Amino acid sequence: MIAAALGLALLTGCSEKQEANDTLPSPSAAETSESLPEIGPADFPVPDEARTKDAAGAEAFLRYYIELSDRQQALLDGQPLRDLGPECRECLRIAQNFDDAAAAGQRYEGGELTLNDVTEPQLNGDEVSINFGARQEAVRLVDATGAELGSLPLQANLSSGITLVWSEERHSWQVKSLTLG
Repeated sequence: MIAAALGLALLTGCSEKQEANDTLPSPSAAETSESLPEIGPADFPVPDEARTKDAAGAEAFLRYYIELSDRQQALLDGQPLRDLGPECRECLRIAQNFDDAAAAGQRYEGGELTLNDVTEPQLNGDEVSINFGARQEAVRLVDATGAELGSLPLQANLSSGITLVWSEERHSWQVKSLTLG
């Protein structure tokens, strides 16, 4: 899935002593690029590769959204799902389930989603549709004492899909609709 790349810079010195340069580069010498406004949770923002208005960006956004959903299930915080899918009924339903479980002192055990396969995104102007298969691990909803309140078995390959809409203002995709199984 989406992972952050970490790099190490090694600084090496020269054995010869050199004089420092007294001049700095002019502002025009340094290229500046406009940074994207941050969206998503501060500690798990939508990555830049998921913020391009093309098929690759749409697929990267789908992968990010699935990871975000798993993350928010563990945290029981639905707001980030609402923020990225304000018009998506299924997104709002899932977000509300997370919030309700948190308010009731409940938690989910299992239920993580992973993508089995993803078809080529179908772009149409500012919208893109992507069909995908998703594996959902068995899940249990338990109360504060650990008593099971409900469960679902493993779903090996949910026939799923997502429709994304490009937001020029946010320079990002947003979820218009989501279907899981």
